[in-house]
Parts: sequence; C-alpha cells; structure tokens
Amino acid sequence: MSAISVEELLATSVALASERDIDRLAQQIVSLGCKLCMADGGALYTLDITKSRLEPKAAIWRGTPAAFDYATDVPLRAHGQFNTQNIYSYVAFTGLQTYIDSAYQFAGFELTEIYQRDQVLKCKTETLLVMPLRDCNQQTLGVLELFKVQNGHISASFRSVEKIAQAFSLQAAVALDNAMLMAMNRHLIQVLDASNRQLEAENKQLRLQRKSSQNYQIIGESEPMQQVYALMDKVLSSNVTVLLRGETGTGKEVFARTIHQHSDRNDKPFVTQNCAAVPEQLLESELFGYKKGSFTGATSDRKGLLDEAHRGTLFLDEIGDMPLNLQTKLLRVLQEGEVKPIGENKAHKVDVRIIAATHCNLEDKITKGEFREDLYYRLSVFPIVLPPLRERKEDIPALINHFIKGYCQSYGRREIQVSPAVMDILMRYDFPGNVRQLQNIIERAVLLCDRETVLLPQHMPEQILLENGASSEMPDELIVYPQNGLPLKEMVQHYEKKLLESHLRANNWNQTQTAKVLKMPRRTLVEKIQRYGINN
Repeated sequence: MSAISVEELLATSVALASERDIDRLAQQIVSLGCKLCMADGGALYTLDITKSRLEPKAAIWRGTPAAFDYATDVPLRAHGQFNTQNIYSYVAFTGLQTYIDSAYQFAGFELTEIYQRDQVLKCKTETLLVMPLRDCNQQTLGVLELFKVQNGHISASFRSVEKIAQAFSLQAAVALDNAMLMAMNRHLIQVLDASNRQLEAENKQLRLQRKSSQNYQIIGESEPMQQVYALMDKVLSSNVTVLLRGETGTGKEVFARTIHQHSDRNDKPFVTQNCAAVPEQLLESELFGYKKGSFTGATSDRKGLLDEAHRGTLFLDEIGDMPLNLQTKLLRVLQEGEVKPIGENKAHKVDVRIIAATHCNLEDKITKGEFREDLYYRLSVFPIVLPPLRERKEDIPALINHFIKGYCQSYGRREIQVSPAVMDILMRYDFPGNVRQLQNIIERAVLLCDRETVLLPQHMPEQILLENGASSEMPDELIVYPQNGLPLKEMVQHYEKKLLESHLRANNWNQTQTAKVLKMPRRTLVEKIQRYGINN
C-alpha cells in the first residue's frame, strides 16, 4: 500500500503541475485526493478576496463532480470573533490538519454542515479529514476536505493514509498557489493592456491636437505654447471675443492673425488698429468712419475700420490705451453690433469679430477709473495669456534659426550658423522685449555678420554682453591652446570635445536640436558624446 501510494503521489504531482486553470485545478485536486486517500467524497474551499470567508470551489461525490448543494460559504468570524467552532474555519486559521474518526460522536466542533450534507447525499459520514492549503509564506489559500461514509459494518478510516494525505495537501497547495499567481498575472496583464490601449488612444488624441497646433505655423513647441495652442483651438469655430494678454513683444498680433486665418472668417478682411498710436479724435474716425461735412476736412464719406472688417475680424491692439469716450462706443458695438459714424444720425449693423490685446493691467486701470469695467467683462470673455520668452526658453534656438533663415534670404546673405558662445549668451538672457527683441537682435547680427558665416559674440549688442557678464572675444573654452607634447590629432579631438560640450550646453543638452545646429546625424553626435565621455 505504501509503495503504491508513493507512486500515485508522484503521478499526482505531475498532473497538478500541468494544470493552470484554477477551476479545473480545484476539481482535479479534490478528485485526486479522493482517489489517493480512497475517500468517498470531498470539497475544496478557497479564501475569498476579502479574506473573510471560505468559498466552495469544487466538490466530488463517489468519483464524480457534485453540485454545491452541500457546500456553502463558511464565514471565518462569528459575532466579531474568530469562528473556532467551525472545522473549516479552524483549519484555515491554525493551519493544522484535523482528523475526526467518528463524526456523529465528536463534540469538539459544530458539524451541522456535515449532517446537512449527509441528508442531501443520503449517507452518514464516518471519518473526516480537513487539510490546510497554504503558500510558501504560510498564508492560507483554502482548505481541502476528504470524507468517508459508513459502509455496512466496515469502519472507514484515514489512519493508514494520513501522512500521504498530508504530503498531497502540500503539493496541492503549491499547485493552487502557482495557479492563483498566474491568474493574478493574467489579470494584471489585461489591466496593463487596457491601460496601454487607453494611453495609446490618449496619446493619439494628443498627437492629433498637437498636429492641429503645428498648423498654426507659430514657432514654439514648449509646454507654455502648447497651452496657448489648446486655448486657440477652442475659439476657432466661434465668434467669441478674445482678449490677448501679455508683455510687449510677445507677438499678440501674430496670434490674433492666426486665430483669424484658422476661423470661419478667414476669407474675409483682417483689420488691425493700434489704439495707442493715434489721437482720440482721429482714432474715433478711424474706427467708426464719418459723413461728409461732419467736421473740417471731411470732404467725403469714409468707412471706418469696423465697416471694413464686416464679416471679418478687427484686431484692436493696446486696448488699454483707448480713451474712455471711445470705450463707451466700442461697448455698444460689442453689445448691439451697431456702428454710428461721426455725423450720422442713424446706426447700422455690422458683423465683426473683435480680438483685443493689451500689455496693461486692466484691473488696475479699472480701479483708477481709466477703463470701463463693463467693457472689460465684454472683452475678456475668452482671455489668452501669452507667455514671455523667458518662460519658454526652450523655444529660443528654433526662433533664432527661423529669424536667421529669413534675414539671410532678405539680405542676400550666405547661410549663417550660430556659435555655441552666442547661443549660450542668448539662452541666459531674459529678453524684456521678448520675441520682438530677439528678432531685432538677430537682424542686427545678420547685418553685422558681413563676411563671416558664424554669429559670434562681437555681433551681439553690448548691453546683452554686459548683462550676461560675457565678452565679445571668443570664450576660453573654445580657444585651442598649444598642448605640449600632444600630436595634432589629439589637439583636434580636444577642441571637438569642447565644441560639442558648448553646443550641447547652448541647446539645453537637447541632442536632437544640437545635431540640427551642427548639421550632423544624431547617431554620430551620440557616438561622439559617448567616446569623449561628455556628461550633463
């Protein structure tokens, strides 16, 4: 009996190791346990995810799978305390294999479930063996129950196979633990796959939005600019009034024109007016127009800019400098869509979208009585704040290259490169005049760079050099000093390393941008960085 049981135990080990599905494995564990220990029936209970009860997973009766009519959930606690009266709960908690020789004469456990099961199966349990199934950390996975019933006058017993049953329960626990881990891994993989698919969909949507933003043809890919593009996307298909706010030189007119060009009004006029550039009386006639004879010099009727922009867009720059008298008239245009030219008795309708811009603090002007509060709320229906250049410095290299290319074409210059020293100077400068100031600096530098093909520090304005503590001379890091005893090849390598470090620093260690500036493949740049051991 012992030799046969060992062989059977080895065979069951192979069978358990080959099954990965938890439900089929549970059924197989009970079936093999019954066969190995010559039991009439059995059941396997697993701990639920809350670890508060045992749930029936599989059952066998007389060698065939049985319905769970006689197997119910077993709570581990009763009345707030651990349920030590229940044999399954006791084994799960203590991890002790428990054997009952005569179920109907045993008083140590409440065996009501056993008696009810016997009524369903029409039998009488004689001996009962309940074994814990625990993982390598001695954490309960479940319990395995095997039972024998009275058979005539023969007394059924597990005594002869108790050790074999114990060895089998250990093997069954390992197999069940592995199956549960694999099931958990499969679940996690499914969750990760679902998350990855969701991320891919979100990334695709973001790429589509980013592609839409790039169609604006505005230089700038930094995060602050992406936020501006996202806001611009929202107003393209509407006629909402937009208020562009930002420092001088941030390109408010460029953004206003771009909004117009990508809106439904793009085939209609885009008209601009700087409210600070003309006197009050002239500004009124410019905006609203006038009738012949309405004032001295009015020799004929003239349309105002509001009429010229009919069905199009009127961009009012420096709206904060508009006189209070005109603010009242502009408010009527926004509220009623009506224009009344100077000298005209009747107002007429216009269909015009207003985009206003200011560098002023309009809230302060309202407090001082210099700007109408009601007009402010009408204008700022959809405000967009343009970031200063110092808050998006990663866009500076692209802006520099864009301006250099444009001015080289305009002035018939050969293609000009930017030295690392100049790039470093410009990247460290705060640009109080923002993009407009950078544009003027590059235009001046291109004009000064008459014979050279590289922009050097001496082409930069003295003020910028002084503020950065820079010099118009070549920086020391790029001067090749004689190296005693070094051959020419090593001196060249030394200079190349310094040059690459300087360019990388000037481009904020962006390898792709540095490779573009140096006009070399990025892979070659990476190889040289690794060869020279260049670190950020």
